[in-house]
Amino acid sequence: MKKILIITDLDGTLLDEATYAFDQALPALRHAKTHNIPLILCSSKTRAEIEVYRTQLGNSHPFISENGGGIFIPHGYFAAPVEGTTLDGYHVITLGMPYAEVRQRFIALREQLNVAARGFGDMTVDEVASLTGLDQEAAALAMQREFDEPFVFDTEPDERFLQAIEAAGLRWTQGRIFHIMGRHHKGRAFTMLKELYQRQYGTVSSIGLGDSLNDLPLLMAVDQPVLVRHEDGSCDTRIDIPYLLKTQQAGPAGWNEAVLQLLSGGSVGKASPVARHQQDLADIFNAALVAVDPYAAVLNSVHREQDILHAAGGTYPLAGFDRIVLLGAGKSAARMALAMEQLLGDRISAGLIITKYGHALQDGTIRQLEAAHPVPDAAGMAATQQLLQLAQAADERTLAICLLSGGASALLVAPAAGMTLQDKQQATGLLLRAGASIAELNAVRKHLSAVKGGRLAQAIYPARLLTLILSDVIGDRLDVIASGPTAADNSTFADALAVISKYGLQADMPPRVMQYLQHGMSGQITETVKSGDPCLRTTRNTIIGGINQALSVAADKARSLDYRTEIITSELQGEARAAAQMLAQRARAALPLLRPGEQHCLICGGETTVTVRGTGKGGRNQELALAFAIEMENVAGVSLLSAGTDGSDGPTDAAGGMVDGNTAAQARSLGIVPEQYLDNNDSYAFFRQLDALSGSSSHFITGPTGTNVMDIQIMLLSGPHKEVRP
Repeated sequence: MKKILIITDLDGTLLDEATYAFDQALPALRHAKTHNIPLILCSSKTRAEIEVYRTQLGNSHPFISENGGGIFIPHGYFAAPVEGTTLDGYHVITLGMPYAEVRQRFIALREQLNVAARGFGDMTVDEVASLTGLDQEAAALAMQREFDEPFVFDTEPDERFLQAIEAAGLRWTQGRIFHIMGRHHKGRAFTMLKELYQRQYGTVSSIGLGDSLNDLPLLMAVDQPVLVRHEDGSCDTRIDIPYLLKTQQAGPAGWNEAVLQLLSGGSVGKASPVARHQQDLADIFNAALVAVDPYAAVLNSVHREQDILHAAGGTYPLAGFDRIVLLGAGKSAARMALAMEQLLGDRISAGLIITKYGHALQDGTIRQLEAAHPVPDAAGMAATQQLLQLAQAADERTLAICLLSGGASALLVAPAAGMTLQDKQQATGLLLRAGASIAELNAVRKHLSAVKGGRLAQAIYPARLLTLILSDVIGDRLDVIASGPTAADNSTFADALAVISKYGLQADMPPRVMQYLQHGMSGQITETVKSGDPCLRTTRNTIIGGINQALSVAADKARSLDYRTEIITSELQGEARAAAQMLAQRARAALPLLRPGEQHCLICGGETTVTVRGTGKGGRNQELALAFAIEMENVAGVSLLSAGTDGSDGPTDAAGGMVDGNTAAQARSLGIVPEQYLDNNDSYAFFRQLDALSGSSSHFITGPTGTNVMDIQIMLLSGPHKEVRP
């Protein structure tokens, strides 16, 4: 029999939002206690505050404080040892950034933008009590922060400030009050805690309850999410996920209603076909992500026996090296580095990885620097100079291990002599907007760089170099992935100029770029590294993961959900709109052939492009999804998810879009004209507005996933095919 867990938010959920009482939830609380069902408190409140409520509730189970910043497990609660520090009778798993650092960054951003915002650290106990409705004693406990800083704006919320928080690699969330914190959240904390329960009890089933946006990561992590109504009878319309149960009553009364209904086996309603498709799309996508987890990919490809490292068919006797240096760049580099740290530990002499803003981890000891993607910035250039200094210090007695993944082309920024960062930014931006493929873009970038096109291998030579690569490129070409910093380059200065000419960008390119490439073409500048170069004799490059692995596991997951499954291609490319039309044609051809109740799943992967002609904001996956929704308007039985495996689609916080045959019609009924947004390349605004007005969840937002193997499109078809009217 499955072990049931209940995990709950406090304010406005289990506790009345005005009085903080939980009397109305007592029947369900007693039922849970009688049946030995763990009740896990998960709140934005501090440890000191939660301990008060644990005493009042007679609760002896683990709890999660400050929006997932810390997991507190009573000593001896689990039979198996728990990793973490020991504090006041708890094993503590720390996920959050220390409060002092959060507070320091909050102040710096506030001063930088001149924003009228105040945190708890700026307030007296009386001010916190007045703001929260707590008495003075409780307010003092609320000020004992360990992982996040609650804050308010003196006037209206300032969108610039919230965007700056995200750009700085932090998170913000909003319940009754805003909170700024590191990259932790309630969902991640519960997932880790759930694994401990599974280790002890086997299979577990979870019920999660919350009432506001800061509970969304938690509700997405549980088996049965419950959204509790506010006192005015409303629900947070930004939360609309598959299988969501919304209470009829508010606060603790609604909490009581839902828990008793679920624990007594009451029906929570069967999911609609659309909701079923949404959940299945998310499950299939998530299975693909697990298959290409960078941490696992490294450990599956590299192993250590005593003092010998085995990788890529080669052996590296560690005793033969005086120093081991770990270098890396890419959106997945942090998790790859974490795996290498586990294998090599203190044998690593020095290390530095460069990753995208928001993708760094706090778990490792290797230095991590963040920079911009897809257009490089000054932070990336400064970080690359430090990385090159480490590389150039290597000698014959050094083993250099380089970790590369998608995004490294933009993150490794070292303009060639005579080039400036602005030159490279402008050139990159022009090619991206023109719809250049990744191979074309990289042909240009390699010839404007002092690190790409094999030049990092040159800098490291004569050290031994092992490069582990998580591929985000169609065909897994070593010279294209990350612009091939440790591989031979098959492209030339002439090829780079041909790409610029193909898109008619000669007049728009910075003059220094055109002059440099022309000098290179005439032989005045040394070409990039070619096959046979001495530095490649001591270099070994190996692919440890890519799109094909992700698609294979996605297909297996779809079959386990009873879908007849086909992988269309792992090399989807070209314009996103053209790809949407192709997928729509496949859907229209397949739907009439399905028998009643039959389900079909079509999967593909790759990397499309978008030729930007409008002024809007979006990404190739959101554009593909929007174009597909228009193509399949009023066709029942079809749903599509198009998303980036890195969780980031273009310059947005969305991974992609999830649509069906009703998406476009629903938008029109709300006064949203899909074609206008598509023509303006404004897919992000389309999905954002649609979700806000309809309460749907078409915008697919995962946050940084820690991996990157291009994009995945998953299409679900259900028979029989039937036309419906808007």
